[in-house]
Amino acid sequence: MYGALAERTVVNSHLVLPLTGDVAPEVVAATVNPAMSSYMAIEARLGAENIKDKTVLILGVTGNVGRLAVTIAKHFGAAKVIGVGRNPERLADAQRLGAEVVNMGDETALKQALPTLANVDVVLDYLWGDATAQFMVPMLQQRENRSQPLTWIEIGSIAGQTVALPAAALRSTNLTLIGSGLGSISRRDFLGNMPGLLALIEDGTLAVATTAYPLSTVHENWPTQTTARVVFKP
Repeated sequence: MYGALAERTVVNSHLVLPLTGDVAPEVVAATVNPAMSSYMAIEARLGAENIKDKTVLILGVTGNVGRLAVTIAKHFGAAKVIGVGRNPERLADAQRLGAEVVNMGDETALKQALPTLANVDVVLDYLWGDATAQFMVPMLQQRENRSQPLTWIEIGSIAGQTVALPAAALRSTNLTLIGSGLGSISRRDFLGNMPGLLALIEDGTLAVATTAYPLSTVHENWPTQTTARVVFKP
């Protein structure tokens, strides 16, 4: 975006949305982008009605986006959320948010969990690449009811850009693959759904750890070693 680290910039007034709560602007700035990924995937791509009372699997639950996705899936009525990742501390965070968690680095735990993972209804995938391949084909093979719909939403690709998928996987299961991001979601849908997302940030339902610095200190504080999201304030 033009002027992302500027004191002033030019914006299209039609793309400006008001904030109505008392939340600090830096919290909104830090939270809205990672929260948007799962919120828009569910609301704009899947359809919120299609997650209610369903079981959701989050591949890559240990990042900010994955942990926010736990809360967002529950907000839209998911009956169960299962999070997969590697970092034990971050997995514990997801568990405190109400997710069942699986450490994908623990082969024994992963093998034991696979029959449960195989029967989920929706996958929010932040991994892709070989990591997704590790799950997708075994899950499809172990699915109890292969005609039960499974919607796999590709959101991120931190583990790779491509996945090898056998043709039989699509023929023998009721699998729907969709992507979520700019292009697959129109600007109109983004703007139409943003007030609902902002409301969850403003009332404190969604938040990430945030560290704010004056913009004048950008040279000293960028990059900085922190697990919080960094926001520079003019």
